Amino acid sequence: MQPTVREVLQLSALAAGRPRVVGGRDHLDRPVRWVHISDLPDLTDLLEGGELVLTTGLPLVDGGPRAEAYLSMLAAQDVAGVVVEPGTHIEDLPAHLGALADSLSLPVVTLTGRIRFVEVTQQVHRLIVAEQYEEVEFARTTHEVFTSLNLAGASTTDIVTRAAQTLGAPLVLEDLSRHVLAFCALDTSTTALLHRWAERSRLHDAATDNPATGRAATGRAATGRAGTLAWPAVPVGVGSERWGRLVLPAQTRETSRVRMVLERAAQSLQLHRMIQQEREALVVQALGGLLDDLLSGRVTEEAEAMARATALGLTPGSRYAPLSVRIPQHPGTDALAQGESDRRLLTAVRQAATAVGGSAIAAIRREGAVSAVIACPPKGADPTLEALCRGLAERLAGRGGTQGWAAGTAPSATGLIGAAHGLTEAEHVADVGLTMPEPHRLYRSTDVRLRGLVALLRDDHRLQAFAETELGRLLDHDARTGENLLAFLRAHLECAGSKTGTARRTGLSRPTLYSRLRTLERILGVSLESAESRTSLHTALMVIDAR
Repeated sequence: MQPTVREVLQLSALAAGRPRVVGGRDHLDRPVRWVHISDLPDLTDLLEGGELVLTTGLPLVDGGPRAEAYLSMLAAQDVAGVVVEPGTHIEDLPAHLGALADSLSLPVVTLTGRIRFVEVTQQVHRLIVAEQYEEVEFARTTHEVFTSLNLAGASTTDIVTRAAQTLGAPLVLEDLSRHVLAFCALDTSTTALLHRWAERSRLHDAATDNPATGRAATGRAATGRAGTLAWPAVPVGVGSERWGRLVLPAQTRETSRVRMVLERAAQSLQLHRMIQQEREALVVQALGGLLDDLLSGRVTEEAEAMARATALGLTPGSRYAPLSVRIPQHPGTDALAQGESDRRLLTAVRQAATAVGGSAIAAIRREGAVSAVIACPPKGADPTLEALCRGLAERLAGRGGTQGWAAGTAPSATGLIGAAHGLTEAEHVADVGLTMPEPHRLYRSTDVRLRGLVALLRDDHRLQAFAETELGRLLDHDARTGENLLAFLRAHLECAGSKTGTARRTGLSRPTLYSRLRTLERILGVSLESAESRTSLHTALMVIDAR
């Protein structure tokens, strides 16, 4: 940090001249970048801003328009201040120049004793160089700290904690929705730090924030939306893949050190995330290979299967249950979007298994399908799977590409190989589950029955021809007239041909009900009183649903 005008005036070389501030007293905390000695009346091409100008007062001799122009020129060059040594060219500054300095926000200092300007430059420049060396040393130390964290594979919390300790202030890692992912409170109360965090984080956003980068204004303190001082913050993530922000929740002027530490911590957090994603991808690939080996019969010994599974993180359970989860595939979905949807589904299944006290060998078997062998805790397979699917429903709620999910299972087994052999049945049940009237739940083979057979044969042209023969005329009628007699037929069949039940379900009067039943029989060319006819029609409806 550069020395201020106030600090420079306290140095022995200047203090010997008994300095007196005659104007711009409220701006003595300006940083001094360098010292410039000159009696020239125009320094426009010689200054870059931030200099402390030392002069014997020659440009101020007349005390009139030239003196005023000189001070105005220095203010326009954004100098830190000007020190005048009277005695050579001028005895004292006119009072009106002090008032002008106040209006220009320019610190103007006169000396009551003689000094050696060279000693002033030596002391100030030595101080500036020392400060610069400290900045370089701080940068080197910061680099070493976060490099060590990266090499040690530090966790997100470890990185945030070390950054907070380096800055001596609390630090919070938030996601794009302002939810706290990690934090270090240091000596601050956790309750006070996180109280209404999302609202406070938005309140202290800088007015100059760039939404694309999340980078707040630097240099002088930026002002937030409500007039409060902006919190220093840096984005975490690369380009359009920004996924969070690292925030220093303190109303303080942002310094280069704060920015340096936050940026290095953000880089470490991004590197940690990338390593975790790569490691996760390798684990998922290994789990998929194990499932393939179990299903293909390449692993025939339970001891080998268990050894490989536990090496990949599976916790042994009392029983092992096969599970398959399916989500619908939408026509026109590109490969990247489908892959992202499948990865979200896989993550949700693994998280749901962990949440119920189990663990899983899970993998993406094909587009829109995740299969797993669940190691169940002592409470048993059925309660574990039911609880897992409840958790799965919460995790998949509202996510694109997961509407209408269904899960299928098969009988559990005491070993991994036996459970893996049940995955074929579980996958079939899950496929059928997507066609069931009530998705978002766990299905077993006893739930799908005839519908399961229809789902297996749904692509057979003979089954399709059967459905067209049974319902084609009715579908043509609905398309031509705009009626929805197919829905009426479905309600009647689900009521097992009961006219009373159909009337109750549809809300139709008896005369209207009888009229529609006669219309159906005329269009279909069959009697709805026959159980065999109703069975054929119901099967045809299942074929349509399956497709």
